[in-house]
Amino acid sequence: MLNPIPTVIFFTLHILLIQSQTHTSNHSRCPPFRCDQIDFPFPFSDQRTFGSGTIDCGFPGYQILCDEEEEEESTPVPILMISTQPYQVKNIFLNQFYDEGVVNLITLVNTDLIRDINTDSCHSFRNFTSPSSGLLLPDWNINLTFFKCPSQFAPPQDFLDQTALNYTCNDEQSRLYLGRYVIVNSSQMNPTKRSFNNSITPRDCNLVMLPVSSADINVSSVNNGDIERSQLGKVLAAGFPLQWKSDADCENCIKKKERCGFDRTKVVCLCDDGCYNTNSSK
Repeated sequence: MLNPIPTVIFFTLHILLIQSQTHTSNHSRCPPFRCDQIDFPFPFSDQRTFGSGTIDCGFPGYQILCDEEEEEESTPVPILMISTQPYQVKNIFLNQFYDEGVVNLITLVNTDLIRDINTDSCHSFRNFTSPSSGLLLPDWNINLTFFKCPSQFAPPQDFLDQTALNYTCNDEQSRLYLGRYVIVNSSQMNPTKRSFNNSITPRDCNLVMLPVSSADINVSSVNNGDIERSQLGKVLAAGFPLQWKSDADCENCIKKKERCGFDRTKVVCLCDDGCYNTNSSK
């Protein structure tokens, strides 16, 4: 008769090994993610590891690409993709108090737009589309209004009187005009047809709405047509905010000093003992 003791010892060691691996795996999951001195909390996560396991460290649509520059000793640049357009993350502000309650803000910069303005290009001038992930433009958001018209377009004088500046695009047959007014909370406006100081967008022109930070633009300068292209570049370089509200289940995880994860359907708490709780509210 075979001695059962070695078999028992083998299975005991096997179970302990699995538990140890599970502990290491879960305990090492979802550490604080940092890029360019910015700490990204849940629901943001590293794009390089998203989707590589059964549990992710953030929600879909919140992935940050920590882009390493080609130059040696350069600072990595955090990038958030929105509708195939890369946006550089400038900063994050947590637990900000506004009329709508406590929200979090992330400031984004479209560096392609800045490059276009400096090189007389219009390639990146297109309407900003809010992501479906839950990142929203704040109600107090300010938008600049541009009109992208064919180069052969002969603008009437009343149209020119309502523009602050314009330039010819060197990469396509068009000309770009900046409207002499800003729009607040454009998300509640009809994007297909907006008024332009009691007129409508010229038939052959495309209306382009770009969000900017209300703290970094002199609205009266735009309204008076007293703004230069260099100033416009600085306004765009300041970026614009998007807001999101903290997830209640993740907040419960944090209260228990546990990390937040996402199992493709719901938020889970990653426990210190190697497990994870699917019911994070308890």
